Amino acid sequence: MFLRTREKGSGWILKKTEMLVIFLIFVQASSYSLAFGEYVFEGADSVVLPCQYSGLLPEVNPTVIWRRHDLKPPTIHLRREEDDLRGQNQRFSGRTSMKPDALDSGVFSLSLKKPHLSDSGIYTCSISDGREERSITDVQLEVKVQQVEVKVEEGVEFAILPCKTTAYLEEEDTVEWTRSEPEFMIAYVYGNDSNKVKDIDKLFCDRTEMSKDKVKRGDLSLTLRYPTERDTGVYICTIYRKGDIVRQKVILHLFKEIFSSWAKAFLILLIIVLVFGGLLVHFRQYLKSVYKVEVNSALQSVTLPCKSITCVAKDVTIRWRNNTGQIVHIHQGSFTKLEEQHKLYKERTELKKGLKYGDFSLILKNPTDKDTNIYTCTISNTWGKILVKKEVLLSVRAGVDSFIIAIDIGSAYTGYAYYVNPQKEGGETQIKRWGKELGLESPKAPTCILFDENKKFLKFGYEAKTAYNNMKEEEAKKHYFFENIKMGLNCRNPVNQTAKAANGKSMKAFKVFTEVLRYLKDDALDTISAHATVEEFEVSDFTWVLNVPASWGPEAKQFLKDSAMQAALVTEGTKSKLTFVLDSEAALAWCLKPPPDRFIKGSHSRDSLDQSAEIRPADLSSGDPSRSQATVNIEMEPDESANLLKRKTNMKRVVVVDCGDETIDFTAHEVLEGGVLQKLFEFPGNEKGGKNVLNKFKQFLGEIFCDGVWDEYEEKYQREVQRMLHDFTSLKRVDEEILIRCPYSLVELAKKKKNIEMFFESVDGASWDDDGSIRITREKLRSFFAESLQGITESLRQIFNRDHSIGSIVLVGGLAENQIIHQHIIDQFGQQHKVLVPERPQEAVLKGAVELVRNPQWVESKKKGPAWLKCFSEKF
Repeated sequence: MFLRTREKGSGWILKKTEMLVIFLIFVQASSYSLAFGEYVFEGADSVVLPCQYSGLLPEVNPTVIWRRHDLKPPTIHLRREEDDLRGQNQRFSGRTSMKPDALDSGVFSLSLKKPHLSDSGIYTCSISDGREERSITDVQLEVKVQQVEVKVEEGVEFAILPCKTTAYLEEEDTVEWTRSEPEFMIAYVYGNDSNKVKDIDKLFCDRTEMSKDKVKRGDLSLTLRYPTERDTGVYICTIYRKGDIVRQKVILHLFKEIFSSWAKAFLILLIIVLVFGGLLVHFRQYLKSVYKVEVNSALQSVTLPCKSITCVAKDVTIRWRNNTGQIVHIHQGSFTKLEEQHKLYKERTELKKGLKYGDFSLILKNPTDKDTNIYTCTISNTWGKILVKKEVLLSVRAGVDSFIIAIDIGSAYTGYAYYVNPQKEGGETQIKRWGKELGLESPKAPTCILFDENKKFLKFGYEAKTAYNNMKEEEAKKHYFFENIKMGLNCRNPVNQTAKAANGKSMKAFKVFTEVLRYLKDDALDTISAHATVEEFEVSDFTWVLNVPASWGPEAKQFLKDSAMQAALVTEGTKSKLTFVLDSEAALAWCLKPPPDRFIKGSHSRDSLDQSAEIRPADLSSGDPSRSQATVNIEMEPDESANLLKRKTNMKRVVVVDCGDETIDFTAHEVLEGGVLQKLFEFPGNEKGGKNVLNKFKQFLGEIFCDGVWDEYEEKYQREVQRMLHDFTSLKRVDEEILIRCPYSLVELAKKKKNIEMFFESVDGASWDDDGSIRITREKLRSFFAESLQGITESLRQIFNRDHSIGSIVLVGGLAENQIIHQHIIDQFGQQHKVLVPERPQEAVLKGAVELVRNPQWVESKKKGPAWLKCFSEKF
């Protein structure tokens, strides 16, 4: 039993010998607290839910209990010396049993007879002495419907939908055939239920039957005469036998003859079209008025085609211009005139030597992404009449020396990175720092945007949040304040969607995203120009990168592209300079970048170490989040990126865990030869990101400063609350006891109620420090992460069950900066998988996006297909 004695004047006190017994029981019982999965088909005679126990039994009243907590009452079976089924859930009456010697043998397995679909669920096996109870194991039972697929050719006389049973049918038994998909219909009823016979759908009238002779032998198959495409779907055979229900599923597919007469005619026509199309492709440059050319920036030159079958005289003028009207090249008669040529194209252009054959193509040397534009070629005679006019859409992909701005609009926080220095000058990707007006220096700003009552943009980020929180109630009702705009966006159909403001008012989501992008564009150009020493930058100088989750489809990307064009990031002529990068690919690309000392090195659980680091309050005076944490040793793992590339083939599969502020997302990739990334699959994420941890901390502050103190402080001192939460965000990176400075205003509000030390008497895990700080224990700090850790662990286990060849885990995002997070992952999965956490994981996605655009060969092309098809689709 779970032994306890009670002494006078004291609580429950455990005897030393009894404590040892309890400890052994707990250790042995907890070792069995594992989850098993069982599945069985409906109609089976029985299924066994396993439960083994080799620990010490309670000395008094040992009881084994099986429960399903989603039912009322939850008790499925209870065994003492004998079965005690008085409190049993009646749906299991007469259907459960355990071995007679269960308590002696330790085999507590439960046998469940005639499992139904409704029996699916999680069953818990536990042991009790009547006062305390220990869970031994959880068993997840899944009862499935038997399924058969039937394929028949359209036009056959009949189709047989099979359904068999081992038991004979009695006269009172009923068999019902229904079609559940694409819509519910009753197809046939066999038996004495006249009411259901009347409900047979007219689609199946006189077309379905069951053989009485076969039914007597247990063959309940349905014959469907003259099946057509309308009959395709999922059919269910349901047997009602003496109160029991058994189901079997049949999926009916109809297919047509592969090569019918009209299909053969179509193939002949297709061959003719392909031959004709081939001729058009060969002569396309002479017939088209608009060409499209896509090249990499590393080429020595690119040809802008301009060909014509029109006969022209030798003294024509050939003039090439870009979309803004700048002169690219002029050739008149036999001479090249470069006086009017724009400086951007000096000594970089020449005509091909084929004028007499109607080829007026231009060679542009050393193309870069700055040359992306629409180019117009006009051929005119001496009187100025235009004889030929062609357009070329030139798209030069960004390269290692390109100017790049990457934007990541996150669910809770947004930021951007930029690259403006050539590699030869040692330039590195820069991250914009936010929150200086609050004394912060964060790599991201809150995804908050404020409009006035006329829907005119006012502020973004920390400024927007502060301004709105400081407004009086009447003034706030007039404005539009949006937070977490990405969370509410339907990524499948975002075009006509509206965004809901904090006060309930709404605005087109397209306008909200457009203004966010417009602000980020202007702010990025201002930031870069403020640090530029020589060159002036324009919007068209940059390749713009937008980070998107792996779950976003074409509709969401098109929505974002339209917003970017409306915000003037790109124009119709430069829209090829806008590119999308998956968050997970960007993060992985940053981790694969060669420089050493890029990874935080973890070790297995430090719980066994009887030591603590010196703890001191955060020093945020510098505004650098990396400095605003408790003293802690963080080791860097040298050159893990190279190690990842050198791993065995089956270890090159990586799951990227993006621990964001709102959500935690999972995407699996494979690192191919040369470091090329191939996306394998994305796994459903959860909403247990950094904001969930922050909310747990806020709730705890509300528990400490009760009696309305915290509520009043939040309402009156929003600026201080933001600073306090930012302090916690910086400090929560450690896995130790922490100190949070308590603002003077909060202390004064608390003192009006009672002595401040008294607020801490009723809470566990926190105490008041003499220097005016709140001391939070390591255990309480860890409790804030519990839900997030559970969500990550469960998802990773499912991913590894799906793909056993995944060898590495990469943790990125703001939440991944926390030692509690990556230490937990190392403890859970470090024995079988390499766990990598890049330095400054919150910046990995933005910096990796820049690297991917500079090195597009790192990502496997998603536009794969036969060369002839690609050529045909692009040209026509």
